[in-house]
Amino acid sequence: MRDSHREEAERLLARAVEEEVRRAGAGAPVDREALLARGREALDGLAAAAAEEYAAYVAALDADAAGQQSLGEAFRQGSTSTALLATAVAAVAAAGADMAFGVAAGTALSAGIVVGVAGAATTAAKVAAVHLPAANRRAGAAGRPGGAAQLRLQWLTALEVRGVRPFLEQQRPVRPAARRGAAATGRTTPLSPGAHAAATANGNGPGAAPSLRGSDRSAEARRRGMLEQSFGQLPDAGGLFTGRRAELTRIAQWVQAARASTETRPVVVVLHGEPGVGRTALALRAAHALRDQFRGACLVDMRGGSTAPGEPPLPTREALLHLLNRLGAPREQLLFREGATAEQQVRRLGELYHQHLQGLPVTVVLDDAVDPEQVRALVPERSESLVLVTAREPLELPSGLSAWVHQLPVVRLAGAEAAEVLAAGARAAGGPAPGEAAAAGLLELGAGLPLA
Repeated sequence: MRDSHREEAERLLARAVEEEVRRAGAGAPVDREALLARGREALDGLAAAAAEEYAAYVAALDADAAGQQSLGEAFRQGSTSTALLATAVAAVAAAGADMAFGVAAGTALSAGIVVGVAGAATTAAKVAAVHLPAANRRAGAAGRPGGAAQLRLQWLTALEVRGVRPFLEQQRPVRPAARRGAAATGRTTPLSPGAHAAATANGNGPGAAPSLRGSDRSAEARRRGMLEQSFGQLPDAGGLFTGRRAELTRIAQWVQAARASTETRPVVVVLHGEPGVGRTALALRAAHALRDQFRGACLVDMRGGSTAPGEPPLPTREALLHLLNRLGAPREQLLFREGATAEQQVRRLGELYHQHLQGLPVTVVLDDAVDPEQVRALVPERSESLVLVTAREPLELPSGLSAWVHQLPVVRLAGAEAAEVLAAGARAAGGPAPGEAAAAGLLELGAGLPLA
């Protein structure tokens, strides 16, 4: 592995270890430095799991490097010296021939110069004609997907999924077993002086008080419990859901690409389409399908485009309170001083929301949104979370948002997928499947809209 690529792999490993430490929490503390050291020692073996993707990435880099030839290098390497020498000989021969036929020396010399300049210009034109189109093709390919940048993401994703994650999972059962064995024999592993000092400073040394007070432990336990239950509180996306494989695959790819990046940013996917096309069902199915990669989930009905007459969209304050409650934020922090204005409450709740989710990857579904500024306020900062926004039109989020933002159109179902929904609806209703003629009529009435 090249040095620069090893550095990338080590950064990926460090981020995965940090996530493992956060996931373990206070109940099963993890020695971050020791785990990271073991991972670095095993890095070559872990990288072998993604050897095929790495070879493709390196080959693309080498091909790009070979193609980065300047016009000057093209002249030096394109046998132009031979062509120019032949041009010079032709110019001298032309001048000599003219003089031999009695042409004046000045005229003959001018004719030779013209021949030389014309030959040199022709040689330069040939080299440029070969080099410039190739350079333009390389520049165009650099801006399209499928090149070295995408192969890099595929390599890092494969390294994480097939190498780093399995390694960390193998390390998990070792630590509790070691602790149980030590407790059973009455022996403890001695600490080095530096580790003893660090443990004492953190309140974990011999005779020290626990690092978490009772109220803190209670709050942490409540948060874990709320997060574990949160996926079960999402509406079921099964039932009549069918198709949408391409959309689900793209969402999963965007999440993996973000995880492979060295930057900690949330992924925001705006699912836009006409009412009844299945935007919410697709968002919920994606949330359930990717639950193994996130700690919790929450759905917020923003009431943007489907409110009853006179009913306003959901205020940002209520959306923040709902998210904080469902994702296990300490309830005592959600109280406000008497006389606090609505603007002050929203600002305070926003600060708590971003602090609570910093480093905590969750899935947030913002259903039926219309206000880009409101969506921006609900996108967690410095988090590897996934935010699925459903809207009737594409939402251009405000600039300055530190997130990977993607627009994903949700269109009407094709005929075969619509027929699957119709058959599933008949089964769910407990009746027989409609006949061919009736099914054709129903599909025509539904016009590819799952809700219809």
